[in-house]
Amino acid sequence: GIDYSLVFDPTYYANKYADLKAAFGTDANKLFSHFINNGMKEGRQAISTFNVTAYKNRYADLQKAFGNNLPAYYRHYITNGKSEGRSAI
Repeated sequence: GIDYSLVFDPTYYANKYADLKAAFGTDANKLFSHFINNGMKEGRQAISTFNVTAYKNRYADLQKAFGNNLPAYYRHYITNGKSEGRSAI
């Protein structure tokens, strides 16, 4: 596993999206499952410190590598981007 804590906070995610809060309440496991299976593909913001659209738009090298594969940007930030000092907001 990947530790998604750099890009996902269940409380933030539920509070940002009323549809998710209505469907899953504050169930962290259900919110995380949605994020992994749908939210990343939809480009949803799941923590205040990471916005996938801003991250994608800021870095041409990542655009060249990942195109429109949004989940790849989340994973890149976790595995490399944060430690490289890349801005994600």
